[in-house]
Amino acid sequence: MSASNLHIEKMTMRKTNVIESPTPTGSQGISKLLDQYGRGPMHFTGTDNGLYERHLLFDNVIDSAAADARDRFEAFARSVRDVLSQRWTITEDTYERENPKRIYYLSMEFLIGRSLANNVTNLLLDPLVTEAVRQMNLDWAELLQQQPAAAVCHGWRGRLAACFIVSMATMQNQAIGKGMR
Repeated sequence: MSASNLHIEKMTMRKTNVIESPTPTGSQGISKLLDQYGRGPMHFTGTDNGLYERHLLFDNVIDSAAADARDRFEAFARSVRDVLSQRWTITEDTYERENPKRIYYLSMEFLIGRSLANNVTNLLLDPLVTEAVRQMNLDWAELLQQQPAAAVCHGWRGRLAACFIVSMATMQNQAIGKGMR
């Protein structure tokens, strides 16, 4: 039994309302994962109608050959956000149906930092991103460096609050962080 299957088996033994995430491998697994997220016939990249290409064209009004590092980051981040948004609505429907307990975390400040890599990891999009980066001949490290830090505050309390929220999200608990704003 692989480590990921063992992890999923342990998760299913808990008595919580948790959305179990698949562990896809290969292009068939990527397609299955994106279908689960409700993306329909859209592709992440590689076609004229792919999310990445559409964001370059319609949001930045630029051809992929002329895109600079910042344009590529924005198109890539928006493509991940599209998958995240589709997953979010499915999750909200599940929470509405199951009515699980909710965690509300109140903090005066949050220092969430850069979130693209976290979103890719938590959405299990690593195989998809690896394929997209290879297919589009992109530099993943360069893309991540283009993301500005979301510095809402400058203190350790903000970073601690953000760590709690990320931890709860990673454990698939329904947690909502509220701040001063």
